[in-house]
Amino acid sequence: MDPYTQEVVLHTQPTAIGYVATHTHRYGTGKLPNPLADGRTFTLDELPLPEPESDAHRQ
Repeated sequence: MDPYTQEVVLHTQPTAIGYVATHTHRYGTGKLPNPLADGRTFTLDELPLPEPESDAHRQ
């Protein structure tokens, strides 16, 4: 999850040397269903956008 690019990258279909597929999901486009190995689905709810940085935090 990267709040600055406002994307989630989901890696699926694991193998011994990595993952077969990746899926990029933009924040603000709804819920993200994640199929689990045991057949269930975990759904990630809508992700909030990051708070804008104020001048007080910049140095």
